Amino acid sequence: MNANDKKMTWVRESGFIFAMLGSAIGFANILAFSAQCYRNGGGAFLIPFLIAVMIIGVPMLFLEGAIGKKYGLPIASAYGHVLSKNWKTFGWIATLSCLTIGSFYSVLTSWSVAYTYFAATDEIPENTSHFFQTIFLRDSGSLSVFNGVSYSIVLATIMVAVFTWIVNSKNIGAGVEKVCSFFLPLLFILVTTFSIIVAFLPGAFDGFYHYLKPDFSKISDFKLWRDVFGHVFFSFSLGIGIVVGYSRYTKKETNMRRAMMWVAFGDVVISIIAGFAIFGCVGFMSHKTGVPFHEIVKSDSTFEMGFIIFPKILHNFAPWIRPIVGSVFFFCVFIAGITGVFSIVESVAGNLSVEFKISHMKAVTYSVIMMFVLSIFFCMGNGTHLLGALTPMVMGYVFMLGGIAQILAFMYFDKSLAKDKVFMINGQQTSLDFYIAKYFGLAFLVISLVGALYQESQETFGLAHMVRWGWFLIVLLISIILARKVHQDREIPQ
Repeated sequence: MNANDKKMTWVRESGFIFAMLGSAIGFANILAFSAQCYRNGGGAFLIPFLIAVMIIGVPMLFLEGAIGKKYGLPIASAYGHVLSKNWKTFGWIATLSCLTIGSFYSVLTSWSVAYTYFAATDEIPENTSHFFQTIFLRDSGSLSVFNGVSYSIVLATIMVAVFTWIVNSKNIGAGVEKVCSFFLPLLFILVTTFSIIVAFLPGAFDGFYHYLKPDFSKISDFKLWRDVFGHVFFSFSLGIGIVVGYSRYTKKETNMRRAMMWVAFGDVVISIIAGFAIFGCVGFMSHKTGVPFHEIVKSDSTFEMGFIIFPKILHNFAPWIRPIVGSVFFFCVFIAGITGVFSIVESVAGNLSVEFKISHMKAVTYSVIMMFVLSIFFCMGNGTHLLGALTPMVMGYVFMLGGIAQILAFMYFDKSLAKDKVFMINGQQTSLDFYIAKYFGLAFLVISLVGALYQESQETFGLAHMVRWGWFLIVLLISIILARKVHQDREIPQ
């Protein structure tokens, strides 16, 4: 690390935990988890979900935390330190994936910025679907049709990019830690308070009942278990170096095992509490309009729940309270989004800073600029269709590939992590978590990757497939070049 990076550490362990929570808690936790729960067994869904958290989520959090803390390097450099420089290819694939994810994640965050304004000024009409898709997104209806740029989204995305640069360009303790240590407790307070207030609305408890009514027949479905384990893996941002990027700034005395357990616990709790808020409001809407519950919640889509269904629910509140409820809700969505953007930028900037020997501020600046340029593609009328085309690759295959590479590199080839504190019980024997990640985690990821690729091979090859595989080939080529040309192990100029 350069001289500037050596000074960067989390000020407090709690600050690291809050930043990690900001990375883990995203749009899906606030907007879509409850609908996914509702459609997959209600309270019974929580059984495979909690098992998945403990079997795949927590052990992999331990692994990535141990990598970052032990080596003090971002993911690409950590691969090169442990193995040959060719292994850095996996690190650069992860980094470029983060860059791509950050480009559309910042746009999604900009939606929450715009909708916070729309809600506060009561500008969302009753036809929420038309407003969202036609007016706001300028949705072209097709991946191949651009339909121009949505300037309101571009403006909000610029605001997100500027705020991100201001926070990430500072020392990690003065920037990300300080903001996340304010935003994450605020998020918990707002969501919890919102849920309690919603409980007093007529019809709210009917919504709670639909949310958690157990249907144990669902949990015998193997596909559900596969999807739940995948959801947990992706929710915790595992496999692409984000956790490694934050963990490299931890102090020697940081209890990584305790910190990651708090991260997993917080992620689960906020998801469940947000579900009460969402479904309490849906129950209220059903009570107020007489529309059957199942006709309101037809999808577990993050977009539909957040930007079509919830704004429709707002119109069932009194005019004077509608702006308050709406702006608070979308501000919560903004917190979930922006703290995730912070972690993505830090992951990309960390690799640029160490591998190219540039200052942290320069690395952040380059990362934010590249991210913003790429984000323009998601501000056009085909933006959601482009996101749909890339998601199976960027939020699917790459995560699984990265997880497989990490387990092989740092658990099979580098055997020292078996004795790391995070995997030790009373400092004497390796915990079960290590073996779960090493054997079960690897088997799960390999089977999931092969299964997903086989399933895609059965589909008719179209434009969406061309886009995602074209993206992967470009990223792979750039990653191979960077792995071979950039030498992190040279003496770093002061």
